[in-house]
Amino acid sequence: MRKVILLIVMCLPGMLAMAQQVLKGTVIDSLTRQPVPGATVKVLGTANGATTNEKGEFQLSVPENAKLIISSIGFENMTVPVTLVRLQPVQMRVKAIALTDAVVVGYGSQQRTKVTNAISTVKAGALSAEKNIAGDVGKALQGRVAGVFVASTSGAPGNPPNIQIRGAQSVNAVATNPLIVVDGLVLEGSTVSLNSINPQDIESIDVLKDAASAAIYGARGSSGVIIVTTKKGRVNSKPVLNVNMYTGVNNVPATRHLMNTAEYGALFREARNNRIADIDQQLSSPAGLTPAQISTLQKDKQNAQSQLDGLQLADNSTDWLDRIRHRNAPVSNIQASMSGGGERNNYYMSLGRFAETASMGTGRFERYTGRLDVTQQVNSWLKVNGNINITQSVNRELYNPIGLALAVRPDTPEDPVLNADGSLGYYAGQQQHPLGAMRDNKSRNKANVYLGALSAEVKLLKELQFRSAFNATKYNSLNREFYSPMGYIGAFNKGQFKTSGADNFSWNYDNYFTYNQRFRRLGVNATLGYTFYNNEISAFGFQVNNFPRVDAITGAGAGAEYGSPAALANMNITNREISDAYFMRVGLDLDGKYLFNASLRRDGSSKLLKGNRYSWFPAVSAGWDLAREHFLEKSKIISQLKLRSSYGMSGNIRPLGYFDAQHMLQAKAYNGSPALQISGVVGNPDIRWERTRQVDAGIDMAMFNSRFTMAVDYYNKTTDGLMTATDVSWIYGAASMQDNIGNIRNYGVDLELAYSSRPGRFTWKVETNMNINRNEIISLKDSLTNYGAFTIGGPRTRAKVGQSIGSVQVYESLGVNPATGDMMYKDQNNDGQWNADDMITIPVAMPAFTGGTAITLGYRNFTLEALFNYVAGNKVYDFSEQTLRNYNADATGVMPNKFTNLNDRWKKPGDMTAIPRAVTGPHGEGKTTDWNYRPSTQFVYNASYMRLRNVTLAYAIPAAMLRKVKMSGCRVYTSAQNLLTITKYPGFDPEAAAITGVVSNNLPNPRAMVIGIDLSF
Repeated sequence: MRKVILLIVMCLPGMLAMAQQVLKGTVIDSLTRQPVPGATVKVLGTANGATTNEKGEFQLSVPENAKLIISSIGFENMTVPVTLVRLQPVQMRVKAIALTDAVVVGYGSQQRTKVTNAISTVKAGALSAEKNIAGDVGKALQGRVAGVFVASTSGAPGNPPNIQIRGAQSVNAVATNPLIVVDGLVLEGSTVSLNSINPQDIESIDVLKDAASAAIYGARGSSGVIIVTTKKGRVNSKPVLNVNMYTGVNNVPATRHLMNTAEYGALFREARNNRIADIDQQLSSPAGLTPAQISTLQKDKQNAQSQLDGLQLADNSTDWLDRIRHRNAPVSNIQASMSGGGERNNYYMSLGRFAETASMGTGRFERYTGRLDVTQQVNSWLKVNGNINITQSVNRELYNPIGLALAVRPDTPEDPVLNADGSLGYYAGQQQHPLGAMRDNKSRNKANVYLGALSAEVKLLKELQFRSAFNATKYNSLNREFYSPMGYIGAFNKGQFKTSGADNFSWNYDNYFTYNQRFRRLGVNATLGYTFYNNEISAFGFQVNNFPRVDAITGAGAGAEYGSPAALANMNITNREISDAYFMRVGLDLDGKYLFNASLRRDGSSKLLKGNRYSWFPAVSAGWDLAREHFLEKSKIISQLKLRSSYGMSGNIRPLGYFDAQHMLQAKAYNGSPALQISGVVGNPDIRWERTRQVDAGIDMAMFNSRFTMAVDYYNKTTDGLMTATDVSWIYGAASMQDNIGNIRNYGVDLELAYSSRPGRFTWKVETNMNINRNEIISLKDSLTNYGAFTIGGPRTRAKVGQSIGSVQVYESLGVNPATGDMMYKDQNNDGQWNADDMITIPVAMPAFTGGTAITLGYRNFTLEALFNYVAGNKVYDFSEQTLRNYNADATGVMPNKFTNLNDRWKKPGDMTAIPRAVTGPHGEGKTTDWNYRPSTQFVYNASYMRLRNVTLAYAIPAAMLRKVKMSGCRVYTSAQNLLTITKYPGFDPEAAAITGVVSNNLPNPRAMVIGIDLSF
């Protein structure tokens, strides 16, 4: 018996060795075919496991016929037999919605299953370089989040987009953008924006859409909050080096054309001949005309005939809109990052450069970024983090010549006219040559932005933590402009050198406790803290005139005199705002299915006087996850079915100036001596916060192992105490006063859907989102108020009770009279006159429906991704079209050129057309010179569109080939942006309109095409 036992013991190691085997495998992303580093691979039923390296490879001893459990953050867990691992790489599928993922909220995070607010998340994959061929990460949100409307109002390089979350909540056009928070750092003001962050450095973007989630930010949260979380390294991971670069070109599609010389000449003559015919008709029946009127008509006729006789056109023709286009304008991007970590620390560092040349006019934008983030677990109870982000943005010689291109005569020679001394001259009248004006621009605008943070987390108890974080922003800018006395602009001041800049510093200091504990069935999460915010802005500048007429001299030292004292005073200012707040939040969950959250913040600002300085901003929300009830918890189809609702109050202080609540005097110069002057703005000590109250009700659903997800929300939010500048009587010695003037309401529906396939050789995923929003002014102190800037000669942009914000005040067009060729307008009060009393307000700025759809297809190592975004129900007012209906000579003494659509104008009685006749002088029923082109509904266009925002085709090099060159990943791609636009709008770009909905020489957004490569080592 002993011999038998001894024999078994001696053979056992060999038997075990035969049972165990070494397994080598690779884990890759099922869509991109890229390696998945850091994935955990375990043998089912044992503690035996391994972690994939930067190439996605692992090695593990496994028994015969074992099964492996593979998991990684952001991917669905998988159980696979070892027999399949030997045959091919394991393909992990990205989670449609990771229900256990953390969602970043104000001053903390929550597990997605316990979120009871309207929060949407955009992950790093949607922010990759090839999917956002632009310098601003805000543009990457376009078409990706329900309720977030993103519009690039100009295609100028480096121009930030306009972002609105669930409509506009202010009648102040510049205060409708959301609050930006980057790793706890509040980015406030127009100087620092998302453009200061490299999109490839971002891990995720969380959008807080309802007041219950934004109320924790109090007086700055009413327009929504965008929280940016940047990338960090992973603990216990080898260094991973990633390099992503692309190069390509930008082009502006030719959607509009100008008349050639023959068409221009025919139009010029027709307009004046029509004027002469009108005069002859009046003089043929002079009854009722005074001698003075007859004399005036005769002089007008002579003037029109003189213009006809004096018109001389050269035998050449140039479409100057086409000529100022920069074909194949270069665009490029390169980003290199390294990340990793040890047992008690992690790090992330990156360098990047983005460059873009203007596709119309002149100019080049360059942005250089550098980032370093280090986290150290000092001991069991203390963890510290430090990070710094440095950005330098440079705009060189940026100039938009569309206005000149529209005006200049088509026979103007391609080369600028030069005077005998080499200075720029004129070909016709005083018209500036577009190319000459472009060469005359010698501007350089440079901005340095430093974002930094230092934080410490102290673990006081297992369930209690304290966090202290100091976050700061430093913004320095220097703008230099030189206009030679040999050029157009510089000629007025005999040369001009202007320097201006800013030196801003803002910081916020946050301290708060976080408590997490579970008492059997009840989970408790609580936050209590205090924050202090300080913002200091300083502007400086000077102007020097009168330079020698020598081209090579550009320095300020060569100027002979300073600019006006008033200009110096406006360029040199200093302001400061201080605010502080106490805040708290409590979250409860019972069995993970009954959820409750509440928050409260008390906010104060130095902009307001003592009686109105502080305000309370409460919020409450609740949820019920039916999928955890006994009747659904065993369902294999539904994994989440959560009903939620919230109510909250948030505020807005941004429309208010630093001293708008106080009566102020300004230091001025008078007759060369110092003096005091009443401020142009009357102080209002009673002004208070804008406050937004919002109700939200929603459903979150996940089915088929989260392959299908849905989130739908209904919201209704009302803002009271709208702030804006109101006109005051001249007796105050000032022009305006800030006041709380009324209420505004936004209500609508958000919908987000996603559906994806199972893993396999061919995979697909479809994500779509949409928003239906209705915006309405509920009340105002007056029936109308201004909205945005006033355009001389154009419509007044207004906000009117009962309509959406952003309306234009115009005449109601009844079309062209077929008998006379003149416009017809509705006489609203039937008094036989057409004046301001007959004008109506037409909403133009707010879209009724927005959305986007992303489609991803994968086959083997190929991936095709396409993103569409669409906007419906919005209109624009085309001010460029209006101004070009004027056939008189402009201030330069020349009739501007016209769009080719004016070839379809009325020419003879009986013509049916939407374009009136060409004529100068008084005409039409109103007998005014602007009758046919006065602000009216004829220039209001439907600007709805659907755009193929981005399409990317990528190929991932097989892992077997990469092993030979010691690489963990290589992906080559080609990408196009703004490739296709479907719209009825006849203008340049339906998206490129001002926030007020008025189009006036806005640069269209370019169409980009790039090729690139993404490398990992």
